[in-house]
Amino acid sequence: METVSCCGIMCNECPVFIATERDDDSMRRFLALEFSDGERKFYPKDISCCGCRTVSADCNKFGKNCKVRKCCKEKHVSLCAECKEFPCKKVEENIPEGSEQRYRLEEMHEACKNLLK
Repeated sequence: METVSCCGIMCNECPVFIATERDDDSMRRFLALEFSDGERKFYPKDISCCGCRTVSADCNKFGKNCKVRKCCKEKHVSLCAECKEFPCKKVEENIPEGSEQRYRLEEMHEACKNLLK
């Protein structure tokens, strides 16, 4: 079964999710280096995600620091597309217009528009 993250990413296409599912330590090491920058340092143990819509996401470095996920939790929606305020400033700042994930959310929002009234 395919799962969509709060921000519209397909979990089964996310490298962190894939590394977790495969329990692949070499992939975790690579991704830790790839995601580390001047502001954040990731370690292989940080490369763990079972999906941002799971309780375990509160404990991983990706889930607990995600602004979009936090907003969805505060508004009690599973993903941005379910929000009456979509697209909001957080979406515009974090999900690039024209991206596949933004398009996915727009399509889902359109499909459930009548339910949001």
